[in-house]
Amino acid sequence: MNKMNVLNRISFIAVLVGLLAAGSLAFDVSVKASVDNAQVFIGDMFNYEIAVTAPENAIVDLPSFVGNLGSFEVKEMKNERVTEGVPKGFAKFTWQATLNTFVGGDFMIAPQQVMAVVGSDTVRTNTDPVAVKVAPRTTGEEEDILEVEDPLADSRLPQWLYIVFAVVGAIVLVVVGWLLHKKFRKQGAAPQLPPYEEGVLALKELRGKNYLAMGDQASYFMGIGVIARRYIERRFGVEILDATVAQLKQRMSQVSGLPQAYKESVVTLAVETEPVKFAKMKLDGERCKFWDEWADRLLEDTKPTPEEEQAKKEALKAALADVKAAKKKAKKK
Repeated sequence: MNKMNVLNRISFIAVLVGLLAAGSLAFDVSVKASVDNAQVFIGDMFNYEIAVTAPENAIVDLPSFVGNLGSFEVKEMKNERVTEGVPKGFAKFTWQATLNTFVGGDFMIAPQQVMAVVGSDTVRTNTDPVAVKVAPRTTGEEEDILEVEDPLADSRLPQWLYIVFAVVGAIVLVVVGWLLHKKFRKQGAAPQLPPYEEGVLALKELRGKNYLAMGDQASYFMGIGVIARRYIERRFGVEILDATVAQLKQRMSQVSGLPQAYKESVVTLAVETEPVKFAKMKLDGERCKFWDEWADRLLEDTKPTPEEEQAKKEALKAALADVKAAKKKAKKK
């Protein structure tokens, strides 16, 4: 009887653990990181790839390899999404970076975070670390090349003469700059349009290029992204123009005065169109129409109110009055 109780308890615990494990992930996601060559020579290029298998309607966010990835320089990056060769209802999302380095040794590409979103469910996971050995091209036993002839006479000008030329050139540049400044100082810089007017004009110019009609979605969404980010940056005083997707998520959450729906949709635009801009993927016509109309709604729903405009004018008048008062005070002294 005691043995039966023990077996029943073990079975109950096993079922409970299974249920907890099944509920720990909102949906199935598999992640694999690999390189096409685990041992290369200094200067050789090789490919580092992250392959994610997830539901085909998932939005998969991987790190953007720009500049350097650990000890390696990123030469090129490609994104791809395919449904062939994977189970029905799933898709394979591939991020491939071409890397190289001019330093030898044993390296480890650190785990990279992967995030997949389906509706309100989110799964975050990390890739496994990947080892890469970079070998030198020489053994270190080579001898220096010996001189077989006397060195040639140096035909270059004396070092002091180069210094004289540099000083004279600097003086000439200063004089020319001063003359140009004196000539154009009264003209001043061209006045900058307010954020709303600038955004409306930029959208009009972008649509006039007919990128969507020509099938060039990459250029179109590159323009939409820049216009939206620049408008929000100038309108609400937040630096997001050159932000990565991860930085954009963090900074948008802190924007004051922008409706929450637009905070989220700005991030969604960046995530959804990144494969279009960099991996030559395409969005369907309805989705293109949605983002085109979204840009207009963003400007119209967040443009300054008449009260805000009046407050800005009054602040500008007060600032000008302070400047004039300061000038008068300086003249009296």
